[in-house]
Amino acid sequence: MSTSRKKAGPQLSKPRNWPPKSVLEPGTSHKWVPVVAFDFHEVVVSFMEQFARVANASYPGANLDASKAGFYNFGYDPEVGINPVEFQHLFKHFCMLSSGGYGDLPMIPGIKEQMEAIKAAGIGITILTWVPGATDVVGDDKNPLHSGIAQRETIRLIEKLGLPVDVDRDVKFISPNQKPGYLGKKHIPLLVEDNRTTAVAVADMAHAAILVPTSYNQVTCPNVLRLKSRDELSARVIGFYEELRSRGLLLEGRR
Repeated sequence: MSTSRKKAGPQLSKPRNWPPKSVLEPGTSHKWVPVVAFDFHEVVVSFMEQFARVANASYPGANLDASKAGFYNFGYDPEVGINPVEFQHLFKHFCMLSSGGYGDLPMIPGIKEQMEAIKAAGIGITILTWVPGATDVVGDDKNPLHSGIAQRETIRLIEKLGLPVDVDRDVKFISPNQKPGYLGKKHIPLLVEDNRTTAVAVADMAHAAILVPTSYNQVTCPNVLRLKSRDELSARVIGFYEELRSRGLLLEGRR
């Protein structure tokens, strides 16, 4: 009989003030739901990588490289070889693609397994993402898109990837500036993000945010934990909710 055992993974040191005091001491009678909110693009799938393929094929001078993006709004980066107007035109075109657009964004390696580990730990997952809908106005154009292809293809992509979420219940199309208010209303204490502006806005509401590391989101802010590696994600999320659970701060069975 084999006596071999799997080696334990590296133990992560506990960051200072994590979970944040404002989450651990939210006030009398206030409790949290055992749910973590995930941004979708650049957290679960890469919008930038697929958009760069389309941009570089559409404009001879474009040189978008998702791995080297210097800004979250990379259409305004002078290094990418297209100007903001060209970016806006291309973005509208991208939103209309039934093939090669939102439905074909590549999944971040390892993220599905991390989400499954989080779900197995008794933590629900909801996806909060902005994907333009038929009535949304994009950029400086005053006319709406008049097309829901991007949102339709996003739902199909989530189903195709087999992510551990119920697309009818757990996927919300909302803008970045609506996320802090949504978390507050739903008693969700933690957001996983790539956008440092959104993460800081969540922190300003005394909630918490985890930033997956990218080339454009370096930041130091109370209530925001920027990971050193994406491989830490599930352990950090699970540890966060285990601490809340141990203190009786979770509304078990609620979503």
